[in-house]
Amino acid sequence: MLNMQIRTLQSRMENTEQEILEQIDKYIKKRNLSPSIRELSKLCKSVNSTSTIKAYLDRMKEKGLIDYEPRTPRSIRIKKD
Repeated sequence: MLNMQIRTLQSRMENTEQEILEQIDKYIKKRNLSPSIRELSKLCKSVNSTSTIKAYLDRMKEKGLIDYEPRTPRSIRIKKD
């Protein structure tokens, strides 16, 4: 039972990360600059808290999916392989 709950949570987190990546990509392509954390919280349907978005961004940076400069606005970049 616990393993199933963990897998469900991991799947939800991965889906949210994918949604965040897609929103960052769309925003950059449309405006030629990255979104702010507040803007991302408004764009993402599954997350509406800026602190939760920040936690996801930190985790995604650790995984090597994105990069950004702390305390620098609009510095989020998707890492390309």
